[in-house]
Formats: sequence, structure tokens, C-alpha cells
Amino acid sequence: MSSALNIEIVIPQLAEKGGLDQIINDFAEYVSAKNDMELCIVQLVDTGLVWWSETCSVTSLCKAADNPSFMDTAEAYASYLESAPEKPDVILATGWPVTITIVREALRRAELSILLIGYPHMTFQEGQDNGVGGIQCISDADAIFAISKQVEDEIRQRGIPVRMIRENDGILFPSDSIDRDDFPKTRRLLYVGRLVDYKNLPMIFRAIANTKDEWLLSVVGQGKEEKTKQAAKDIGVENRVRFFGYSKDPYAGTENVSFCIVSSDYEGFCLVIPEALSRGIPVISTPVGCATEVIRPGENGYLVNVDDDGMLTEILDLISDGKLPIPDAKVCRESVLKFEMNHTFEKLYGDIKDLYEEYLG
Repeated sequence: MSSALNIEIVIPQLAEKGGLDQIINDFAEYVSAKNDMELCIVQLVDTGLVWWSETCSVTSLCKAADNPSFMDTAEAYASYLESAPEKPDVILATGWPVTITIVREALRRAELSILLIGYPHMTFQEGQDNGVGGIQCISDADAIFAISKQVEDEIRQRGIPVRMIRENDGILFPSDSIDRDDFPKTRRLLYVGRLVDYKNLPMIFRAIANTKDEWLLSVVGQGKEEKTKQAAKDIGVENRVRFFGYSKDPYAGTENVSFCIVSSDYEGFCLVIPEALSRGIPVISTPVGCATEVIRPGENGYLVNVDDDGMLTEILDLISDGKLPIPDAKVCRESVLKFEMNHTFEKLYGDIKDLYEEYLG
């Protein structure tokens, strides 16, 4: 390619800080060191949250207060593309599945032919359940980046003829290691993530309310904090749950944490799982996102059924009794080496370039 490839990432909107904005910021920083690719971001709906770093160039089109429809955002994006002095070579439609359809409609209205890669950061079933697009949105993409086996399986099971490439989200490995030899004595759990309904923290509250030993839970994240605190109080574990709010480094001071815990009903990828493991913290998780690919029960964590607090109580009791091991920190770290940021972003970067060359050919 004679000049820099112009990549535009289109996101619907962000309401809280989470995995998606982290990946976008990290990838923007990665691309900034390259001389053959430029990246900018278009946010279809501005919720007032400033989530981007100085590395990112972000344009917001609609205001959340105006309550724009999907077609309103498609029209706004079409106008934006028509007036842009330089058109993107590639568009990554990320966030919700319906973002793919919105971008395709905008391209039709603007009468532009641009490579459109779908890059949703949730499962299509989750999108369907929440009214933000389902598997039908696939047909509007020229290619799809699947961020988990769940997303990949959804597409394969429906037999949709689309060029699909698997892309893992990347994490920055910590430079220091933590000695966790005393973990069996701590009985401490760590939750990292947004405080929203589908993360299902009440499942954890119900589980620790019934364990033989007193397990403690640290909650790091923002969202529906008062509602979540009330749920802990209603279940009777408010004195065993501490809320720390949002933190840029949610794993700081976690030397005495036994397990990181994921209780979600569904996830697209679930960045927390490889993040925690990279820090030597084993993970107990529902089978969502990358969990079934990454977690090897007994070696780096445990799997628990969705919304099955009884099963979680049983696992925690078996750990307390020494009948289930607390995995070795070194084994945990080694289990997620393939998610190291430079490795995953180099693949993403290369796949974008390769798809563009295929598209031109």
C-alpha cells in the first residue's frame, strides 16, 4: 500500500467504562506506532462519558438526550461520510450487532463502497435479547471478527456464508509476579466489572450467604451501585461485601485474593478472565465469553453454571475443605499467554490489512 490505510471504528454508544473502550484505546495506541495505518473513531450517540485517551481521535454524531433511533444514527453517519474530505478505507462496526446494519445503511445512503468488518463485542443472542441486533445483522457485513468461541459458534450454527476470522481481545501482562502461597487461608473473592443486571452479582451474594466458612467479596466497578448494595443487604451479606468503585488498576492490592469471580449471564469476550489469570489470580466463572476456552477446572479456575448459586456455594465449600485446589499462580499466568496485547493486536492489525487487500482484489 502506497499510503496509510485509513481505519474507522464505529461504536454505537458507551454508558460505562468497560472492556470495549479499553480495547479501542489500547488498539489506537498500538496503531499510533505504525506508519501504514491511521485510526479514528466515530461514536454514533454521545452519552456524555469521556472514555477515550489522548491517542484517540473521536467524533460523536448524535446526542443521547435526543433519543435517536437506529435509522437516525444511520442518516447522521451517512451525512458525516458524505462531508468527510477523506473517506475511510475500512470500517470496523463494533459494540452492538446492529452497528453493522447501521453502517451498511449509511453506506447505501451515501452511495459509498467501503470494506465493512463487523466486530461486535457481545454475542448475537445477547444483542437479540436486548434489542440491539441479532444474528441477522451478519448479512450486512463483508467480513466478521469473532471475539469468542460463542460468537463463532453462533455464526457457524446458522450457516451464514460470511468471511469470519477469530480475534482475541488483548491484555497487557503485568511486569511483577505475586506470591500466592497463603491463598487457602484467605477466603477472599474479587469481582471486577460493571454493576449491571446481566453481570448477576446477586448470584454471588446468595452463594456466599450459604457457605460454611465466611467468604468475603471485593467489588471493583461502577454502574448500578445503590441497587447492587441493596441486593447484598436484602440477602444479608452487606457486611461481607466491600464496594470500591471504578479503578484504573482493579487488581492493585489483590495479594490476598483467592479467586476472581465472573457471574455473568452472558458475555461477548469477558476481558476480566485473562486479565486476572495474567496476574496469577485463578478464576471462577460462568461459561460465558472466553471462559470455556480458557478455564481448565482445577488448573487455573472453575466453571459454574449460569445463575447456579448452589453450585457456587458447593465449589467454595470444597475449596475451604481443601478438597478442591487453589490453582498455582504460575500456571494461571501461563494459561493466557496467547492473549498478550502485542500478539493479539499484531494479528488484528495484519488481518485488517489482509482483508482490505482481498477486498481490492
